[in-house]
Amino acid sequence: MSDQPTYTIADVARLAGVSVSTVSRILNGKHDVAPATRDRVQQIIAEIGFKPHAQAQRLRAGKTRNLALLFPLKSPGNIPYNPLEVDFILGAAAAAAEKDFLFSLITTPVTKQSLLNLYRSAQIDGLVLMQVYAHDWRADLLRNNNCPFVMIGRCDDNTGLNFIDIDFESAVQTAFDHLVGLGHRKIAFLGQPAEMRKHGWGPATHAWQGYERALATHSLAPLYRETGSQRREIIDSTLELLDEQPDLTAIVSVHEFAPLSVIQALKKRGRNVPDDCSLIAIMNERIGELSSPPMTHVDFPAHAMGYEAVQMLIRRLEGDPASPEHIMIPPRLIIRNSTAPLG
Repeated sequence: MSDQPTYTIADVARLAGVSVSTVSRILNGKHDVAPATRDRVQQIIAEIGFKPHAQAQRLRAGKTRNLALLFPLKSPGNIPYNPLEVDFILGAAAAAAEKDFLFSLITTPVTKQSLLNLYRSAQIDGLVLMQVYAHDWRADLLRNNNCPFVMIGRCDDNTGLNFIDIDFESAVQTAFDHLVGLGHRKIAFLGQPAEMRKHGWGPATHAWQGYERALATHSLAPLYRETGSQRREIIDSTLELLDEQPDLTAIVSVHEFAPLSVIQALKKRGRNVPDDCSLIAIMNERIGELSSPPMTHVDFPAHAMGYEAVQMLIRRLEGDPASPEHIMIPPRLIIRNSTAPLG
């Protein structure tokens, strides 16, 4: 245990022959102190090795330099996040660290009161919202109370809001364009449950709009299943499709971890990817590379989105730019080994 004495701001003031408020102004970077006084105080600080309490300084300045990502656990007690979600978190944390901001992850559900208390109790300077809905009460609440925040995802009404999101509609369209370009016409779509669209879940809604647009663009017959993200659900849905439409030649999935389950279902029916059925998904590039076969996919750059969301939030906190930022990530098709020309 160190015998080094612990000095306080009052000790610095006494040794320098100034008031505590003068030392405080110098520590907080105020410029209304005479240069000679500033030099004397800084010399004392250096001599005694005084280290101000960083959080106390932030609170006195009205800033915590603490940002938070609101990302409630779906099933507390189970595996908390999948690799795609972890990428969001890691990207956000990296951006905060670069700018010397603290970063917190809020994993519990919030109420209107608890959300406002995060700001009013000076726990955070700004917040990143995830799992955004078309009509999201959190966005309305924070917007109406002038609380700094940005969204990964978007609402129907984004007036005055800042967000970054994937253009899911164009991503699904791009997947269908690729398959049609290879000669496929019997293309099945594995989407999220209709209940998620009913509640305004952004990815489900926009992906479905992309599916409808692709059908119209290419004059395709509707062929789809809406399924949850669990392995058994995806396998069963794929088997139903294969049994009802044995002549389908390609599948598009918006579930980033569906390909393995789809491939298992295809094998149960004696079919291989891509020789007997092409498969394309909207997924993270790293996951696509690890698939077998490596997956043709529309990239889901979760790490970059988390990183850019925090950068955007910091820009808001620093007052630049004045107008809201709306960043839409265009689709990026990465062709691997899971799609092939028909026939």
